[in-house]
Amino acid sequence: MTTTPSPFTIHAGALLASTPASTTATAFNEALAAYGLCLPIVPLRAEVTLAELVACNSGGRYRLQSGPIGRYVRAATLERDGKLLTIGGPTLKRATGYNLHRALAGQGVRLGTIRELTFNLRPLPAATALRLVRGPIERLLALAEHLVMDGAGVRALAFDAAGMLLIELAGLPAVVERQSDAVARAATRAQLTLVTDSLHSWYHWEELAHRHTALPADQRLDVTLPRRALPDLIAACHALTGIMIWGDAGVGSVHIGPLIDQTHYATVKAHVAALGGQPCTEFGPPPEPTFPSLVPATGVTEADPVRAMQQVVGKRFLIHHPDQLAVYGQDASIAQPNGLPLAVALPATTDEVAALMRIAAAHRLPVVTRGAGSGLAGGSVPTAGSLVIGLNRMEQLAIDREQQVAHVGAGVITAELQRAAERVGLFYPPDPSSQTASTIGGNIACNAGGPRCLKYGVTADYVLGVTAVLADGTIVRYGDGFSGQGESNGLAQLLVGSEGTLAVITEATLRLIPLPRARRTTMAIFRTLHEACATVERIMASGLIPASLELMDDTTIAAVEAYLQIGLPRDAGALLLMLADGEPEAVDQEAAALAELARTGGAERVIVARTAGDEANLWQARRVIAPALARIRPNRLGEDISVPVPQIAACVSRIKQVSAAYELPIVVFGHAGDGNLHPNILFDARNSGELARLWPCAEAIFAVALEMGGTLSGEHGIGTLKRPFMRQALGETQIAIQRAIKSHFDPEGRLNPGKVLP
Repeated sequence: MTTTPSPFTIHAGALLASTPASTTATAFNEALAAYGLCLPIVPLRAEVTLAELVACNSGGRYRLQSGPIGRYVRAATLERDGKLLTIGGPTLKRATGYNLHRALAGQGVRLGTIRELTFNLRPLPAATALRLVRGPIERLLALAEHLVMDGAGVRALAFDAAGMLLIELAGLPAVVERQSDAVARAATRAQLTLVTDSLHSWYHWEELAHRHTALPADQRLDVTLPRRALPDLIAACHALTGIMIWGDAGVGSVHIGPLIDQTHYATVKAHVAALGGQPCTEFGPPPEPTFPSLVPATGVTEADPVRAMQQVVGKRFLIHHPDQLAVYGQDASIAQPNGLPLAVALPATTDEVAALMRIAAAHRLPVVTRGAGSGLAGGSVPTAGSLVIGLNRMEQLAIDREQQVAHVGAGVITAELQRAAERVGLFYPPDPSSQTASTIGGNIACNAGGPRCLKYGVTADYVLGVTAVLADGTIVRYGDGFSGQGESNGLAQLLVGSEGTLAVITEATLRLIPLPRARRTTMAIFRTLHEACATVERIMASGLIPASLELMDDTTIAAVEAYLQIGLPRDAGALLLMLADGEPEAVDQEAAALAELARTGGAERVIVARTAGDEANLWQARRVIAPALARIRPNRLGEDISVPVPQIAACVSRIKQVSAAYELPIVVFGHAGDGNLHPNILFDARNSGELARLWPCAEAIFAVALEMGGTLSGEHGIGTLKRPFMRQALGETQIAIQRAIKSHFDPEGRLNPGKVLP
């Protein structure tokens, strides 16, 4: 008997799978189901290919819970000029140049014909439930809003303005049953009718989608707007006869048609704009991306650039004395400036940044953007004679609890945003280790992640829109600010991770999610590193996705124990810290499963937190790594590589060999669940021999990461320190593409010169 080879390559332990781009999501998910996994994108039109879904950045049924498909694209192989080009890679974190693979979604960049796609996957939910509710649309939308605000595990909220709301829940059986009962009670209180037979309810919305997409483009509208505006839009549309109004009440997405009368089309479109709505690409790709067309600077008459900048920000916020400028000469890395900047300007508004950029353009000044200076790759180290724009004063912060977004200035401290969100029951998951100092602008510039990105994703997954200033002082706004499905969303994603080389990001709209109701940490101590890494692979293949899964090697454990004396065995080979969060029932089950997987994986000791105090004590070991390492050597070079999860053990083993070869202590800790490791080379800056070996040692670590299919950086960025390795990491074709993109945004090469691209 002859068998046909599968077109799919599935790495269950790494939550990754590759597929021909011509595959449908339905066929792909049928193959993944055998592994207990899924791509959580279920389009309402089953015949649409994955390439088409990526072009539109579609989300399908589950946009509310899972977002659009762009969040899951990890790599793509394209045909370009008769040759194949691969962009992206197998790691979740990839701060290595411009995020071309992310910008593909919604066609922020068009690089060729997509032939193959690699996606990050999610476990299949253990249980699902459908509830179909009928009644007046105003009350149905109020119920939907209640469910969103309640933070229930709602997967979908599909509505038909004719009087139907389809609610889908997903999760553990006990959680789904509890939440389904709560939905029924809420519907009854709202005097709505529950339909008992809702098993095939999605067929109705699939039929709506097919009828809608069959309409000519000038007879239908696809828009997203604030959820609070949905009743107003529907009321206005109801005045027009013979049209269908339906969509996703969870994300505020509405599909309207047929609008045969062009007067009606214009009226509805104007009403959408008045309500703050934006075009949505769910059922059709956006127009050809328009890169900026820069214009010569005008209106700058002052011959002295320093005096001109003082007129913009005031003398107090324009620093130009040499002794004060030295403070801005470095970031938190070992990178050194090649001279003092001309001035440091501290604007408070986007308009002030734009005025400064026009002055810089008129005087052809290099521009370096700076946040908190907490970067570890030299990204904000100034160029001689440059204008440094410090964004720390741009601290505006507004939480829209109803819409579940934050409107922030680039200077907002990450931890301040997290606290502000938590005060209203919301959650901003990205948590870089520098969160108490780093700014949102810096996080966006480097696409920062942190321990929680394993479950929740990196900064790019929360950016719904950005305001930025181009090299000529033009202010642009990319992204829709709602669902990440706007016509310019791809350009917003292109700016994320660009390290200030394309534009100055001044403001952002960030997605927030409901705050998890419970959390529990488990610590597992292993005799060998191999046992710990094998346990990580088993966890990832088990269908569990911890909120955090942290690894500490033997040297790190010994250093922390010497510093804290909390009873860690100094001869341990490795330690895992595992965090479960979510609904209380789910946390109980997940924490127990993680503990059991650790025990069966050879853990000599497993500790499960029972109280908030226990939680703090267990995480204390991770938090004090930096001061603990200072007892071994006074200085350290913290690196940031990512490798595929199955390569973690081999990578750490190779790094130990590098340590021996260069006679420098190297400790390894990091985010094991996503393969993001932080090898720290310890040295004494007073020792000339150690200094001489330091950078060759770092280069050897980079080589190991690349050899194993990994990246130079997961979340710290490239800056100046890793720039010499970019050709090796990306190849000449990708470098040429990225340089072409930079030339569109910055034809004179004045934005953060000497950074990222060789």
